[in-house]
Amino acid sequence: MPTGVKLALSIAVIAIGAGCAWLERSYGETLVFWVILGLTAFMVLALWLFPEAGVKDGEKS
Repeated sequence: MPTGVKLALSIAVIAIGAGCAWLERSYGETLVFWVILGLTAFMVLALWLFPEAGVKDGEKS
C-alpha cells in the first residue's frame, strides 16, 4: 500500500478514534474511553507494522 494512502488512513483512524473517545469521556465512560484509545493506537500501529496480505511473486499461477 502506498505511503500516502497509509498516512491518510492513519489520520482518519486517529480523528475518528479521538472523536469517539471524546464523546465517551464526555458521558463519563472512562473505561470505554481508554479502550477506544487503545484500539485506535493498535490499529494505526498494525497498519504500519504488518505487511499487506497478498500473493507472493513466485506463487502466481
